Amino acid sequence: MRNLTRRAIFHFVPSWAVGFLLASLFHSISVLMGLVQIGVELKVSDWLSMIWQDTLGLLPTYGTIIAVALLLAFLVTHFIVNRISTHGAKDATQFILFTIAGGLSFLLMLIVMQPIMNITLIAGARTAMGLAAQCVAGICAGGVYSYLSDSSTRA
Repeated sequence: MRNLTRRAIFHFVPSWAVGFLLASLFHSISVLMGLVQIGVELKVSDWLSMIWQDTLGLLPTYGTIIAVALLLAFLVTHFIVNRISTHGAKDATQFILFTIAGGLSFLLMLIVMQPIMNITLIAGARTAMGLAAQCVAGICAGGVYSYLSDSSTRA
């Protein structure tokens, strides 16, 4: 149980935070760029304020959805990594699998939201570039999780 708690606090929470913060940042930048494209003049303070407000506003909903998606993806990936680790090279394979899992979890989460909620919750994911940026946030979360998990096994 101690190992599970340590893994949750020191591995999952930082990776979730990276994924959520990047996803929120990418969302805000996408929306702000849309405003700039239609001629709205924004100061740096406007950008920073909106990014901050989006992060706080998205935390209870999008943050929770991201946490669930990453948790499921990482649990499945742990199962796969444990199966593969009995056959050799674990480090590179683990990193690749967790980054893929992070990216796919974001992609599936965003695709599934549309039919379930009948809305695209994240305006920044309505374009192909926005969806790709959200997936990059998931890839980064998976990479952080893999790195932290791997560093704890070496220590």
